[in-house]
Amino acid sequence: MLDFCCGPLLTLEVRRWAIKGFGLTAEERRVTRFVVVVLAVAAGAVVAAQTTQPAPPDPDKLRQHYDAAQNAQSANNLEQAAVEYKAFLAEALRRLADRRAHAGDSSRASELFEQALPLTPHDSSLRLDYAEARRAAGDLVNAQSAAETVLQSGPRNARAHFVLGRILLQRKENQRASEQLETAVAQEPTFEHGYVLAIAYLNLKALDRAATVFGEMLAGFGDTAAIHMEFGRAFAEAGYPEQGIQEFKKVIVKDDKFPGAHYSLGAAYLVGLADAAFPDAAEEFRKELERHPDDFLSLYQLGYIAVSQHQLKEAESFLGRAASLDPGNPDVHLSLGQAYAEADRRTEAEASLRKSIELTKDVSHNHYQVQRAHYLLGRLLLQAGREEEAKHELKIADQLLKQSVASNQGQPESRPSTDAGANVSVQAHASQEPMDLETVKQVEAYEKQVAPAIADSYNNLGAIMANRDELSQALTFFQQAASWNPSLEGIDYNWGRAAFAANQYEQAIAPLARQLQAHPDDTMIRSALGASLFHVQRYREAVETLKPLESQISSDSRLDYIYSVSLVRSGAPAKGVTLLLALAKAMPRLFDVHMALGEAFSVQGDHANAAREFQIALELNPSDADAKRQLASESAAH
Repeated sequence: MLDFCCGPLLTLEVRRWAIKGFGLTAEERRVTRFVVVVLAVAAGAVVAAQTTQPAPPDPDKLRQHYDAAQNAQSANNLEQAAVEYKAFLAEALRRLADRRAHAGDSSRASELFEQALPLTPHDSSLRLDYAEARRAAGDLVNAQSAAETVLQSGPRNARAHFVLGRILLQRKENQRASEQLETAVAQEPTFEHGYVLAIAYLNLKALDRAATVFGEMLAGFGDTAAIHMEFGRAFAEAGYPEQGIQEFKKVIVKDDKFPGAHYSLGAAYLVGLADAAFPDAAEEFRKELERHPDDFLSLYQLGYIAVSQHQLKEAESFLGRAASLDPGNPDVHLSLGQAYAEADRRTEAEASLRKSIELTKDVSHNHYQVQRAHYLLGRLLLQAGREEEAKHELKIADQLLKQSVASNQGQPESRPSTDAGANVSVQAHASQEPMDLETVKQVEAYEKQVAPAIADSYNNLGAIMANRDELSQALTFFQQAASWNPSLEGIDYNWGRAAFAANQYEQAIAPLARQLQAHPDDTMIRSALGASLFHVQRYREAVETLKPLESQISSDSRLDYIYSVSLVRSGAPAKGVTLLLALAKAMPRLFDVHMALGEAFSVQGDHANAAREFQIALELNPSDADAKRQLASESAAH
């Protein structure tokens, strides 16, 4: 019989239920009581230092769901408790996922969304958040599937059309993207919807249609420096640098100190004219630095230009400052490596090139520019006489070059193919800032802060499901609880027993082992662990686990059988046979016992007794093919 621990603050009264085929008597269990404190769970809260002052009342719906679940559980209204726990978890996981996504951790954001989705499967907003996270992670297939799922149930969902449009845009399905985005704009004419629609038109080379959209947006949202900045970025990135230049000049006229304006103008010059634009572009980058001295992109581009013009000391100065601002950027280390190599500073060049390679997580980044890092490194190694290492790097460079060519086949050139044109980005300036490490710490702190309440909610949901005999769902919830708080009191007990009851023996072993280590006198846990080890054929460990119960094991026929067979199969057949004979005498019509005795006698070379036991087993179950085969084998040996 099983019962499950719930918390905090109250005992969940549940009916007990039996493990099928394993008649263990359950001890009366003390349901763990513990308190989970959730501090500052309101939206926008990050981490709060522990305070001696009582927290003010929290009207936030996250707290409301959690409290409602507790109250319903206290009143033994388990259906409502489950509803509220799920609502709490879905909202908490959504907020954590949003914070992760904002910090650029799309992988972790996706994991959190995937946890939240089964809790509220009809929440279209949550599913679209998940689609956005998968899009950001580059998983466009699953992103598209999620968005389309929402549209199937809500074809007039403007956000779903917009999200799907962005995904299709990223998949370069520009015509389909424009159709989805047109629908989004028609239903909700927001700035973001209109802006991305214009980008789709630009990708389709429908310059007039894009200009029309921008004109309507200008009239609707105002003639500001910020809006011209966005227009300029869209034009330049889509391969219309001339129009981009005009927009960036408008920004500067309206606000000469607008962040990124001079940088973007310089970048647009490079996109349009490549190396020929170096003087005009460099002037704009310097103007940007006069207004914003720590502008990474301007420093990087000035360094790149200096390398191209063989001004190596100036290049090192600019690139060194850029690297200090964003040490995780592979591009700046590549340019530094090139500068060092040209200056014949081979040690520094090798270190910088290897750093660029190490930091490149996606080889297709910036038009497969990591290919150049491998090539330059290979040449350096050749010059140093390290031929085997050089061949390795040059081989990688050749493979990456082929990948780059293959990826560009059939793709129209939207910008010059020269290094200068391909190496520049006219992104929204803020999006290029290095990630704020403090923001990352805050996200992690917030996650750590709400983790206890999340674990507790999963644990209580698991207990509710387990006592409905919904073992698969219960097991999932207990697993989640353990992942959020491995030290949660009672979780190993709940997780292990649920896995055992669901016949998930491999999964049951670890939590049952931990529970037994903490409570070595718990005969129920010891029995379940021993049985689990038996079922995954870890017989020696099963014997070691069950040995302390040897004196009382005969009172439970199923456990007696497991222990006896484990002895036989772990190298102690004589003792196993003795126990099995006693069990067969007490319960002579148990098919499995006679089959086990036949196996044990066979191991000992006693073919006559083995044949006798298989004969008895066959009489008990005449259709058993294994018994027939074993009897024939032992009879022949006898």
